[in-house]
Amino acid sequence: MIASLVLAVAILSAAGCSRVEPKPSPAEDKKGYGMGGVEQQIAILAEVVDDKPAPWNLDTPEAAVRSYLDWVSYAYRVAESDVASATQSPHQVVRTDAYVQANLQEERLLDQVLTSITFGSASIEGTRAALPAQEQWSYRYVSITEAGKTIGGPYAASYETTYTLVKGDGGWVVDGIEVKALGEVK
Repeated sequence: MIASLVLAVAILSAAGCSRVEPKPSPAEDKKGYGMGGVEQQIAILAEVVDDKPAPWNLDTPEAAVRSYLDWVSYAYRVAESDVASATQSPHQVVRTDAYVQANLQEERLLDQVLTSITFGSASIEGTRAALPAQEQWSYRYVSITEAGKTIGGPYAASYETTYTLVKGDGGWVVDGIEVKALGEVK
């Protein structure tokens, strides 16, 4: 546990963040601001920061979407949109950052877990692809002032999605998403 706390402090220090005063649970003091946000103090458990997804795989549209979902979910948990930027085009990065900022304005983080995904057939034309999917998620909202405290949820959501991807030198990245919610999303 001490090793993970030290690692989290090193990661956050490298990102320009500092440790908060000791609390009952190890929390980190991050500064949450991206492209359009304002500086804001954010308390996140060290174990959340340490729980990074596997390295991204951009070899195929399906692998790229899976990597995108893993890294964007991590970005939402730690309020750092740029950690997911390798899995998405600059066009999509703006959307990811806007969602992070919207949650910070509500003084919350999104902790989401993909519980199921089924892909349809990818339609690939040159360096563009469209990939339909059916997704099921569980999610909760977490306080930015009390590390780890649930302030909404847990909830479940289902979607029909179509991912638009573009292929560059590094592989496939998500460029846009059409989303149809199947039921209520909170």
